[in-house]
Amino acid sequence: MNVKRFSYLLGLLVCLFASLHINAQGLGFTPTPEQIEKFKQMSPAEQEALARSMGINPSEFQQLIGSGRSSTPAADAREAISGKRERIKSGTGESEVEKTALLGVDELSLEEDKEKDSINEKLELFGYDIFQFGADTFSPSVDIPIPSDYVLGPGDTINVQLYGKENTTHSLTIDRDGQVMFPNIGPVSLAGLSYSKGTAKIEEIVSQQMIGVKSSVTMGTLRTVRVFVLGEANVPGSYVVGSLSTMTNAIFASGGITKIGSLRNIQLKRQGKVVTTLDLYDLLLHGDTSKDARLLPGDVIFVPPIGKTVGVAGEVKRPAIYELLKEKSVADVISLAGGLLPTAFVPASRIERILQDSGEKTLVNLDLSTNSGRSFKVRDADVVQIFSTLETMRDIVKLEGHVKRPGGFAWRPNMRFTDIVSNVDDLLANPDIEIGIIQREEKSTRKIHVLTFSPKMAFANPNSPANIKLESRDTVTLFDYETDRSELLEPLMERLKTQASINHRQKIMEISGSVRFPGSYPLAKDMDTVTAINLAGGLTESALGTSAEITRYDLNEQRTTVVMHISLDMQLDNPVLMAGDTLRIKQIPLWQKKESISLLGEVVHPGNYTILPGETIMDVLHRAGGLTPHAYPEGAVFSREELRQLEAERLEDLRDKIESDIAAVSLQEGKVSDEKSEQILENLNQVKALGRMVIDLPAIMSHPNELDFQMVDGDTLEVPRYKPSVTVVGEVQFPTSHFYDKRLTVDDYVDRSGGTKYNADKKRIYVVKANGRVFLPSNSAWFKNRSQAIDPGDTIIVPLDTDRVDRLTVWSSVTQIMYQAALGIAAIGKL
Repeated sequence: MNVKRFSYLLGLLVCLFASLHINAQGLGFTPTPEQIEKFKQMSPAEQEALARSMGINPSEFQQLIGSGRSSTPAADAREAISGKRERIKSGTGESEVEKTALLGVDELSLEEDKEKDSINEKLELFGYDIFQFGADTFSPSVDIPIPSDYVLGPGDTINVQLYGKENTTHSLTIDRDGQVMFPNIGPVSLAGLSYSKGTAKIEEIVSQQMIGVKSSVTMGTLRTVRVFVLGEANVPGSYVVGSLSTMTNAIFASGGITKIGSLRNIQLKRQGKVVTTLDLYDLLLHGDTSKDARLLPGDVIFVPPIGKTVGVAGEVKRPAIYELLKEKSVADVISLAGGLLPTAFVPASRIERILQDSGEKTLVNLDLSTNSGRSFKVRDADVVQIFSTLETMRDIVKLEGHVKRPGGFAWRPNMRFTDIVSNVDDLLANPDIEIGIIQREEKSTRKIHVLTFSPKMAFANPNSPANIKLESRDTVTLFDYETDRSELLEPLMERLKTQASINHRQKIMEISGSVRFPGSYPLAKDMDTVTAINLAGGLTESALGTSAEITRYDLNEQRTTVVMHISLDMQLDNPVLMAGDTLRIKQIPLWQKKESISLLGEVVHPGNYTILPGETIMDVLHRAGGLTPHAYPEGAVFSREELRQLEAERLEDLRDKIESDIAAVSLQEGKVSDEKSEQILENLNQVKALGRMVIDLPAIMSHPNELDFQMVDGDTLEVPRYKPSVTVVGEVQFPTSHFYDKRLTVDDYVDRSGGTKYNADKKRIYVVKANGRVFLPSNSAWFKNRSQAIDPGDTIIVPLDTDRVDRLTVWSSVTQIMYQAALGIAAIGKL
């Protein structure tokens, strides 16, 4: 056997099974399917060793694991419900207990219609979950005083301590003949005597036969008795229990009672006769153990099948299925369920019942507030359903929105708005007091409609009609000038949409344009354009006060048409809106937010400047006082936000392409090392989009009429200070910057950086001018040959020869991007 493998599996399964209670009689073991599967993967020897290490007989363990059956209460309930459901439908036996609860109240059918019950809870048989805690929970205590009526028998041990003339202690065990052998006295018969009579007998014998000696008699080790637990026990059979054990101790030792066993008629048989019955409901509901009889050798505890049962669902303290004993009425079974909850609505209770003649289900309505309802007789398999009070409230007014104390208020006749919001102090900061809305429910149809009012006018004139009267179940909504109103109005808008039909259009209108909160809003009766604008938070400063338009859907022509243009300055031009209208508030021409640009570096007055539409780069430079004497306009860096965003998108696309290409080449050819790939991706991730646009600032300053261009919001112009240096980067031995010398050529500067490396691409060496333009010395008209001069601020780039490295063509793009990024950063760093 592989010792290492066995140790691993043993440790694993011990952890898996540690929470399961196992005793010598196989009680309460509940392996999961995953645990069973792991156990089956072990060898027979490993299985046997594991079973013995856990104190289980290997054959019993194999039998239990082989069955793969879970015995938890929840699993038993599911299995019982599944099996009984099929037996009920097939018309076979079983108690009527769960025919209603198991099939489900939601399966109730009346002809072709299906009635859905509001009580959808799943009922469980009451009391059986107590057995899930295992036998140890109800093991008899060995530390309690021995009852005086305890009957002595073979196996019991009596401790006798003598003192006086003789000091000694004897431990005497009652033999199978019922006697103890007392030293110096002889046999003493004790079997069949109570503990009190037995001790008195010994003390009397000692006092008579041993002069000058007194005795103290105590109980020693108690005997065990063998009893039988039969019937609907989980593990019926013979059990050895302590002599102080009662009926419940033996029942728990047998694993409890199955779901088809009775909890209320458990019989104790002695010598073939029933001597007592135990109702576990007395123990569970009242804590009464008076009928829990003590066991004697040979006793038989018999658990018969469950009797008549009734389910109680809904607003009771213990919804469950209860076994009936003497209970006859609805009041009796509700008492078993712990009584009604305060939320129970007793006038509208009912019983779901199976008709004995047809087997169909029916309903019986009950009013439990009456004596006749409470005394109504229940039958086997009935389900008593107690409904709750409705969540809705009557005679209230609801306040919501931008208020300090939202919630419900008691309604009374002639109640007005200022009765719930007395003044503006009851509102939160920055309230909109120009308008509020009221959702009102029509009593005949329960549909809602919307009213608008002015809190400002209600506060100013509380006795006027402006202080609107409220009705029961109204909802008052108030707003502020900061929060968008769509979320607050969403439930109302959804309800208005559901009320719409072919004959009743959605009472919704839309407003767009220069208002504070454009969007869709509820349409109140006779709502005009001014009210609609106030509902949208009012006009913004960009609104064109002289122009607005209304579009309306023409039902006759089946098309949307502009029906009117209105002037918001004229109070008489205030038309009433209709369902589906769109009100558009026009904006002042050329109105837009303030735009600004940045001038940095060698500018006389650098900083942020607000620009007007059409202003050019020379206009702004003129406003800034022009350039300083130390400025180097040939190296000016101009960036634009729009270009930066575009570069960022392209850079992200390139990252994705490089990742996929590197992965493909690595798998197919194995030429790109993991380290090199990660280095490329890491360098590329460090590249930031600059949004640079190449400009020739000296040319613009010399020919503004031809080359000057307009600036837009977010533009930045950076003019560096003159620095006489030339930078060489890339595949050279020592990338660095060199002092500018107009006599030196491209090759000279490369040589001064130690020359090119082995992987350099000498044919593609290029120069980035200080203003950002890129030229190849061998092809550009600027360079008739490789020995042409370089200007201050230029950067010479020696790229990597990707053909020498591998066939990953996209690497050339990576190289170019990396050097351009380095160039941009270097250019900024020179400012």
